[in-house]
Amino acid sequence: MRGAEKNLYKSLGVIALLTAHVGGLDIQSAQGAPEEAKNNSYGMVLRQYDKRPDGGVVEDIVLRVKESEFSNRIIERKGRLVYYKDAPATVLISHGFMCDKFDVGFLRTLFSNRHFNSLTFDFRGHGENAFGQSSTMGLNEAYDVLAAAHFLKNHPALQKKPLFAYGFSMGAVASIEAQAKEALFDAMILDCPFDSSANIVKTVLGNVRLSLFGYDFHLPGRALLERYIFHPYVQSMVKALLRTVSIFDPRSVDLSLYPLSPAQSIKKVSVPCFFIHCKHDEKIAVSSIRSIYDGAAGPKLLWITNGRRHFDSYFYNPDKYVELVRKFVDQVLKGQFKKQKESTILEDADEMAVA
Repeated sequence: MRGAEKNLYKSLGVIALLTAHVGGLDIQSAQGAPEEAKNNSYGMVLRQYDKRPDGGVVEDIVLRVKESEFSNRIIERKGRLVYYKDAPATVLISHGFMCDKFDVGFLRTLFSNRHFNSLTFDFRGHGENAFGQSSTMGLNEAYDVLAAAHFLKNHPALQKKPLFAYGFSMGAVASIEAQAKEALFDAMILDCPFDSSANIVKTVLGNVRLSLFGYDFHLPGRALLERYIFHPYVQSMVKALLRTVSIFDPRSVDLSLYPLSPAQSIKKVSVPCFFIHCKHDEKIAVSSIRSIYDGAAGPKLLWITNGRRHFDSYFYNPDKYVELVRKFVDQVLKGQFKKQKESTILEDADEMAVA
């Protein structure tokens, strides 16, 4: 893969793997924001920009987020909201590991045909003001999603709009975990989530090869590492080993591993879900997305694409990706997903390799 392409995929959070008070708010910069929008227990507007040429309003916001299930501490995360007066719905866009709210801004174009409202934000440990925070592969990030969803539902310009979740990789997992805790979304678009944190780490460790005297072999003691993967002492060793894997590089984002099973959590999700997965995903097997799909309690659609690697469906066939995402959203808004057991699986036909 060419260096530029590697950097592109890295910046887009191509792997699913993938808390300290942040600096004080710049209250002065909130001048010009609607007064009623400043007072929201889940966050506040920092700054409102002039309207975009297409009529959209842009707001920089800060979210107030619960640190974890067993902590009442509040951390703060930054986001950017774009909304329109006559938008039919709002989309919360959740990014993957090692990217941020600006990296995924291009995903707004998925919903630009009808000027949907959209919010992108930084997960903990990512983007702005991330010092002292750890990524947890979607476990505590669920609270980031919950705070963002509540903020949107309490925003005076958006509170009566249907709310969609769009997430890829870690963002898809965090969205599943959030919806399992509290039903806030009307529908979900979930690209390449993993079925369990243990399985994704096992896959990555399985890809580690050592070379000695011209011979390649698997990591010694791998089974023992996998068995005790969530032990604090073992985690330090595992994270050091993961740095040897070319794409997965946790050095710039602190990572804490915990047991997590989206395949179980999805059983509590009954809203319409559109799952997307690359058949050639090197990080997450197709069997993983099928287990999540099978467990989803509501109407569901699965598209298995010819994407070449993790989170590549959009880049491999952007026209079809946009078409199917927009079709799903329109069907939900028209109330066409009514039966709980309604399900569909689409799979791209294999293509011949082109030299």
